[in-house]
Amino acid sequence: MDADDEVVKDWPRDTIKLAVLTWISFLSACVFSMFLFAFIDPLILIDAYDPPLIESRNAGYAVGFFFLWIYAWASGWLVLRLVRRKRNWPRRP
Repeated sequence: MDADDEVVKDWPRDTIKLAVLTWISFLSACVFSMFLFAFIDPLILIDAYDPPLIESRNAGYAVGFFFLWIYAWASGWLVLRLVRRKRNWPRRP
């Protein structure tokens, strides 16, 4: 079997939706963390709240980025769930 004869299987529709959702939420978290940390220094938040696991500025950036990523992913997932349509309703004449 040659390399040209290989069968390329497409991803299932739900896998494509999850991949697109993850990529878009990642890009959104990148942009929003850039805007967030342009105005807020994580060290100020660390000094104010004194969280036990965050001790450096880079850790604050990482925690903030992952929080924004999870938030964007969850909101995108909710949007996908809300706009889901069933296609087997009776059609109008």
